Amino acid sequence: MKTMDSFKFFSRFSEIDGMKDVDASNKVLRNLIDYDDEVCLGQRQVGERSYHIFYLNKRQFCVYYHGGGTDAMCCSKKLDDVLGYVNSLKPEDFKN
Repeated sequence: MKTMDSFKFFSRFSEIDGMKDVDASNKVLRNLIDYDDEVCLGQRQVGERSYHIFYLNKRQFCVYYHGGGTDAMCCSKKLDDVLGYVNSLKPEDFKN
């Protein structure tokens, strides 16, 4: 599969795409998610792997690898932190 240049927000969350210093208490984000406790904000494809950022319980952002189990790879109260992690991944990081 082709590697995406960067994380892509789902259209529902396009309003926060490009915003800086978004933390877990951000009002814009909270208004976009309504009453959901867990919501996926989007994804980035890196080689054969698909990574998703979830906003969990209005407390933190976590990166999950689709097919990689139930443990988060990276969590933070700041969206910039997890975006930085996801956008730094390269396909060659996962070759044996």
